[in-house]
Amino acid sequence: MTAAKASPRRSRAPEAAAVFALLAACFAMLLLRLEVLRKGYELSALRETLIGLEQHNRALKLEVAKLSSTERLRALAAKYGMAAPAPAQTVVAP
Repeated sequence: MTAAKASPRRSRAPEAAAVFALLAACFAMLLLRLEVLRKGYELSALRETLIGLEQHNRALKLEVAKLSSTERLRALAAKYGMAAPAPAQTVVAP
């Protein structure tokens, strides 16, 4: 018998385990990157929603300021025949 035929056959289990571990790590990194990308899109959409809501809030504040202006309220009061109360018509609550 020759020396080449007499050598025991090596097991490939450690190499296969290393390849499997490397593939699992790559797959895990891919999933992590996809999740980061998905969260980035979600964050971008939320920022756009926030900008829209802030603009709507500014418009509503402007409308409140217009509707509650003293000049407008005085004009509406005069239109409906309202006047400031006389001193005898006011009551101070205790």
